[in-house]
Amino acid sequence: MATLFNIISVASAFVFGVGLMYWVMDVTIGRLKFLHSEKEWNGLQLKDFIFILFSAVLLLSIFDFYKPY
Repeated sequence: MATLFNIISVASAFVFGVGLMYWVMDVTIGRLKFLHSEKEWNGLQLKDFIFILFSAVLLLSIFDFYKPY
């Protein structure tokens, strides 16, 4: 049971961290006109995928995930 709680805890922390960093990048540098493209995939632009990838890489490179349980 502790393993399941660890997986849930780490996954939720990762998703929250990536989402928060994506939101900050989208609100700040995502407003620049040269980042907007006309091509979209299900409402997502290329900048969205780049921001999500950059957020995940940054989160994994800076922080270590510890087992809380």
